[in-house]
Amino acid sequence: MTRSIFCLICLFLGIAFSFSAQAQETNLTKSFGIGLQGATPAFGGISFRYTGLAPIYLQTVGRFVLTDEESDHMLGAGVSYAIFEHQSRWNIARLYFTLEGGWQYKTEQELLTTTLAGGLAFGGELVFSLGGIPLGLNVGIGQGFGREKAGSQSKGLAGVYVGAGIHAYF
Repeated sequence: MTRSIFCLICLFLGIAFSFSAQAQETNLTKSFGIGLQGATPAFGGISFRYTGLAPIYLQTVGRFVLTDEESDHMLGAGVSYAIFEHQSRWNIARLYFTLEGGWQYKTEQELLTTTLAGGLAFGGELVFSLGGIPLGLNVGIGQGFGREKAGSQSKGLAGVYVGAGIHAYF
């Protein structure tokens, strides 16, 4: 068992170092990114990022799910401001504040639920080369608030949310 763990660690380090060597050849400062982004409890989907206005970054997130009896649609947007950004040969690291908002329209067994929410978050992103493709991993934590309307009932929402995502830049 110890030998197999050692072999797995060596394999992982070999792959990591081979991808790191390719990072020297890759331009990590691309303007557009596409990937997946999610936040608790229910927001998330396919994400598009624009980084051409650095240190201001724009992002949209959406999903549209249709089945016979149920549907779940979500659209969100965010504007981020980088308070710290460091670029080296191997990676780009960013810390930022972001103002985000989202809308969700969901039907389950003929019950319509609409949610409108917003929030302020603090997050970070690490962009590195993986096989010659700039890949960004991000995570954020923030305070969210909003309103949920289910049928004829309406209630306020507030709480801490955690989000994460992965984007390939081009």
